[in-house]
Amino acid sequence: MVNEENINELKVIADNEIINPQWAITKQFLEINNIEILNNEYEIERHSIFNDFLNKSKKYIYEISFFYKIKDERYFYCIVVDINKKEVSRVGPYSACDCHLHVYSEDINLNDMKKLTKLKHSDSGAIGEKTKNGKGINSINWLIYKFTNLMSYELEEALNMFLDELEKDEIGIKNLAKKTDAFIDIVKYQYINANAGIEINTKLIKRLNKLNLGFCVDLYICGERNK
Repeated sequence: MVNEENINELKVIADNEIINPQWAITKQFLEINNIEILNNEYEIERHSIFNDFLNKSKKYIYEISFFYKIKDERYFYCIVVDINKKEVSRVGPYSACDCHLHVYSEDINLNDMKKLTKLKHSDSGAIGEKTKNGKGINSINWLIYKFTNLMSYELEEALNMFLDELEKDEIGIKNLAKKTDAFIDIVKYQYINANAGIEINTKLIKRLNKLNLGFCVDLYICGERNK
């Protein structure tokens, strides 16, 4: 059973890969990237524990992933530690994803838009108000819904988590999508040497259809190529 003390011990193993890299990809990555440091420790955004059998090989996997923040960048570096063997099993750069629901209407006033769903919006603007940068005037009523500031997720996982939140008021979101111009905006920060593939499976498509929502992906390629 992994507890807080175990996690700290396992993070030390992951940290050692940064201090004294054993993987070539880590050495190359650290030549042009710096891990964020907070209170004299390498800073992670989150950790994730995987405890299951792989479908094809039936091999049992018990591991923990640490997602390290990169100085002045939006992507991460992931170090995976085998919990039983207490050694690093995989490493590599990791993309960041940020999901928002954007809602627009010229006909419905802002207060009525807010009442269409029970979910709490994270930002808003009304026709005639100054824009957020103060340089213009809003020509449309708008709402933004965002549920987490954590970004160390691949696109498919980030979108699934976002839909989990929207489905807490499925009727309200469907009503919102019917009466306004609403869509999900996914911003992906892709490390230049990482896999840039995007996968949207049929389950995700069905969930989106059920809410009457489409989506767009803004892809930003970040960082420098490994030397």
